[in-house]
Amino acid sequence: MTTVFRSTALDAHQRGREFGTTFASRVRANVETYHAMFDRLSAGTFDVAEAGRAALAATTAFAPPLAEEMHGIAEGAGLSPELIGALNARTEVLATIRAKTRGECSAVIHLPADLDAPVAVQTWDWYAIFRDSWLVWEIPLADGTMTKTMTEYGIVGKSGLNSRGLGLLFTILHHSADGGRIGVPVHVAARWALDSAANIFRAGQLLAQADVSASSSLNLTAYENGIGKAMSVELHPGGPSFVLPDRDGFLIHTNHFLAPGPAVHDTEPRAYPDTLLRHDLLRRQLGTFARPTATDVLGVMKRHVGGEGAVCCHPEPGEDPATAYKTLSTVILDLKAREMTVLDGGPSEH
Repeated sequence: MTTVFRSTALDAHQRGREFGTTFASRVRANVETYHAMFDRLSAGTFDVAEAGRAALAATTAFAPPLAEEMHGIAEGAGLSPELIGALNARTEVLATIRAKTRGECSAVIHLPADLDAPVAVQTWDWYAIFRDSWLVWEIPLADGTMTKTMTEYGIVGKSGLNSRGLGLLFTILHHSADGGRIGVPVHVAARWALDSAANIFRAGQLLAQADVSASSSLNLTAYENGIGKAMSVELHPGGPSFVLPDRDGFLIHTNHFLAPGPAVHDTEPRAYPDTLLRHDLLRRQLGTFARPTATDVLGVMKRHVGGEGAVCCHPEPGEDPATAYKTLSTVILDLKAREMTVLDGGPSEH
């Protein structure tokens, strides 16, 4: 069952403290599980505290209120701020230690030809040990707007939407320049775009300023003044790149770069070519619909072809739980109604 939590505090630090206090055991569990993963993948040579300090410094420079929120989460959960900083920079830490992690997620956005509201759906695929690590966080802001995000306990944001009609779907990417330092965490960038951007143009502009050290695609979609819009911002060191929907209105992102420039330095297809297969399957199957609905997209996403590399993925029989992959949740954005539905598990489980 999906946990939904709505904050009551408007001050960033107090909001984080409220969250950290409410979910102290869940936040600590995520910190411990990720810390164990970092130690395992780096053979215990990685300085998590230093990475956390770097993440907090980068967040303070890019999105000061979110740094305050992270300090509040740490206070509420009884942890050092550096550990919460490293948790929010888990993508950047994994890139720095050159961990051979699989891609996460498949995202679909479709813009109708009549400019009506977009359809936006994604799966979130990650290690099965994190299946209880996430929730939906509803965040009222001081300006009267609200951000809703599906995120992990202790991480400030991921996929979501805001009450101004802006939505964001999130998939990880891998570039040869990733790692080497800790820049603005991509999860921080995603949340800050939802909190502070007035529209999709401003969101793209803001994300372009993020000095990132790891790659991800932040797939923006919006329904503003009765017009649907979409654009993928592919964040990477030296980037970003921008991708628009194709001639049929589809913007489909798995875990490889779509822009030709960074695609030259893409490390994902060689390691995990399922990203290409998932993209191809989704585009061909959804292309049979003149105007796909969210239900149509979910139906296509139920495919298990490819086993662990499928759009809706499940651990292989007998696989080590520490490395097994699973679709942990499925996100559906209703831009017209400003609502987000998050299903517990993959599309085939519903």
